[in-house]
This record gives sequence, structure tokens and C-alpha cells, in this order.
Amino acid sequence: MFFRKHTGGTLVWRRLKCRLSRPGSGDSWYYLFVYLGDRGVEESALKSRAIKVAALILAALFTVAGCTSHADTTVVPEEEAPLYTWGEFTGRTITVWGDKDDLSRPYIVRAFEDYQQKTGNVIEVVPLSKVDLDEKVPRAFSSDEEERPDLLLSYGGTNVENLNPDENFYDFTDAPWIDDLTDTALTQAVFNGKVIGLPHGEASVSGTLYNKELFETYHLDIPTTQEEFLSVCETLLQNGVTPVYLPYKEITMLLYQFPMDSFLKEQRVLDGLNDNTLSYADVPEMRKIVQWYKTMSDSGYFGEAYADNDWDGMDEAMQSGEYAMMLCWDTWLYTGYTGDPSNIGIMPAFMGTPENGSFEGPNILLGIANKKSDQLDVTLDLINFMADPCNYNVHYAGVYTAPVFNDQRGSITTPQYMETERLINKLFYNSTAWSRVRGFSQIDASYIQQYMQDELSLESCLQAMNDARLSRLGLQEP
Repeated sequence: MFFRKHTGGTLVWRRLKCRLSRPGSGDSWYYLFVYLGDRGVEESALKSRAIKVAALILAALFTVAGCTSHADTTVVPEEEAPLYTWGEFTGRTITVWGDKDDLSRPYIVRAFEDYQQKTGNVIEVVPLSKVDLDEKVPRAFSSDEEERPDLLLSYGGTNVENLNPDENFYDFTDAPWIDDLTDTALTQAVFNGKVIGLPHGEASVSGTLYNKELFETYHLDIPTTQEEFLSVCETLLQNGVTPVYLPYKEITMLLYQFPMDSFLKEQRVLDGLNDNTLSYADVPEMRKIVQWYKTMSDSGYFGEAYADNDWDGMDEAMQSGEYAMMLCWDTWLYTGYTGDPSNIGIMPAFMGTPENGSFEGPNILLGIANKKSDQLDVTLDLINFMADPCNYNVHYAGVYTAPVFNDQRGSITTPQYMETERLINKLFYNSTAWSRVRGFSQIDASYIQQYMQDELSLESCLQAMNDARLSRLGLQEP
């Protein structure tokens, strides 16, 4: 859609260049002149109104033409004018710290390269290992004498609690782009009632990936209860198929946080864990989660040699037909899978609780500005640039992700999500354990592994996991 403003007196018009797609007939382009309102109306409101009007007109064109075939009447953005103020500085240098993998995401790379080209500023990227993130970053924000980044790429919630956000991070609560964030993205960005960063990452949905062909071959329906899931596992095993690939060696891929989100929706439980009036052993659902791993391993549902499985084996496992399912997120099929994604579906994670299974919402990367930085003004300039639809719609083009911004177009929602959207909406839980439980760490799954190997009892496992969590808060001896 190509915007041109025409004004006559106090009236505002737009010329819209719109594409109408018909399957088998190619694309047709139309120029529409639309009256949108009086001069003085906010530009963002005019643009939103323009898109809606154009969609209605194109739909009407199809009706008048009497077409009976299904058509895509999407209004496609051709170019956009900037919505926010940026590009006011040049010749400056911004230092950015972040996880080395996060810094290599295509939308991050595109954003940084685009900003440098358009402004003449320089972005100095410092990729960090997970050890550096755990040690160097907290040290940097604990003393004014330590070197700090101008911009930190990090996840929010309890992941930044030890960085003293109130004192160190810029407050974006009144930023012009706040209303453009999806509800999920905004939730990720809030800490102590303030918006501490710009969400700018992939928004995936996690559950159980499954091989559609194997389910069809053995006439299996998608389970709707924990018991039905175990029944599916038993049927697969009896037919020589290992039900679930578990990347056991990659501790974080035990993903025990998936089902935790369902019971943490109860504020009393979340508060109890965070103020240390409840422990993991006090939560019945937590017991079910830990016991689920033991049940699955003892029943052979992870396979005989599951202890040798790792991240690198995930791709081959889901292609081979030897495994039917794997806990994961939908976008992995388009970033780490080399097989045909159309053969894979997504269903709820059945991990002991909740009864009908669950899907976990995304953890979205944040761009966090160091408010004590000498480069704060140009860092905020970069943030506004990345938050502007005219830029992020280019940077996210072709990326498989649910929208982070309400005006986001060009990124691609995975077919797996589209096929299962109704069920996802029913069984969706925001990611809470990973970002809201103080002291939580995925590496505490190591105690679940010991329980699976009969090295710890259930009670000892739960106690060890809770003690490890509290030790990170200084409330328990490690």
C-alpha cells in the first residue's frame, strides 16, 4: 500500500496503491483515492483508517465482479513513512551487549545494519556467552565503576531482577510505541509496573511437535487428557515407534517450565513461591510434573538410550520416523529443522498437568537502555527506529513468528499455529515460570534427571530444586 497525502481545504485524502490477489490469476493493482478525515487527525489513526477502508473497498470489488473463487484481499504494504522520530544523530557509537545467538537473529542483524546505513551511527556489538551473561552483566550493573553497554538485549522479569532495573534501566512507559505492542509482548516488557525495554524478538508457541504421518498410520487422534496421551504413547511403543524424543543431555530441553505456567496462573501460588511461604513440594501439580518424567522413562516412552540424546539429534529424530513426538516450539521447524515442516503438527504438552494439556506462550527478547549511559540520547533514537513500523516490517519480513507489534506485517505465522489456533487459544498460558518465579532456572532439571535415574527420591528431588532456586536469591546455602 503506497500512501500519498492530498489536502484540499481542511480535508485529508490518501492515494492507496493496493494489490488484489486471485489464485491462478496473478496480482492486480488498484489506485484508490479515499477521504479519511479532517486535517489534524493523528497520522497513525489516518493510516489505520486507510488500511481498513482499502480492505473494504477491495472486498467490494470482488463482490461486484461476481468472483466465486476464494481470494486473498490482503492490503500489502509497499512502503511506509516513519511514524516516530529517529535519525536525529549521526557519527555516534552505540555499544550493544547480548547473547551471541540472539545477536545473530536475522531481524536483529537487519535492524542494526539498516540503522547504521540510514543514520551514519555505528553499533558496536559485543556477543556474550551464557557464562558471560550470568557473570559479566550483573557485575557491570552492580557498580558505576564497571563498563556497561548502552543497550542490553535480554529477557525480562526475573531474568533482570538482579540488575536493579529501577536504578539502571530507562523507563519506556510513556514511549510513543507502547500502544503498538501486542498484549503478550507488553506483558513481557513490564517490571515493577514500568516498561523496561522494547520487545523485539520471535513470538513462538510451545507444545508437543508430532509426526502427522505416524499418527495417521496408527489411527491415532490428538489426545485430550493426560491418560489419553499415555495411551497414545503405549500404542506407538507397541508398534515399534519411540513415542517421544527427549534431548536429555541438553538440560534446558527438559522444559519442565511448560506445565508450570498453568498452576502459576493462580496468584496465591506464584506469590507463595516468591515470598518463600511455599516450596515446590507444597504444590501438588509440581509433584505431578516431576513424576511424569519418571513415568515416561520407566515405561520406555523416551526410548532405551534416551540418556544419549542431545540437541543435535532433534532434527534427525523428527525426520527419521523412529520418534513420533518432541517437546518444542513451533518456530523451531523453520529455524532448526531441515525436513518438511508440513509433515509436523503441534498439539498440547501433556506433562502430568494440567489435565487437558497446555501450550506455552513466548519469551520475547527486550532492547533495554542503560539510563546512565553517556549515549542514552542516541540509544533511544535506535529504539524508536526499531519500534517504527516502516522499519520493523522490513526487518521481520519472511521471519516465522507471531506478531510482536499490532501493525506487524510481512512476518509469517507458522502453519502449525494456524492449523491449531482454536485449541491454542483454549489451552494457552503465558510464560510465567521462566520470567516470574524468582530464582527459577531450567538447569534445575538436573535434579529431575537424578530422580529419573533413581539417584534421588521424589521428595529429595523437589527439595533440591527448591533449595537451588532459593540459593540464587541468597535465602539458602547452595
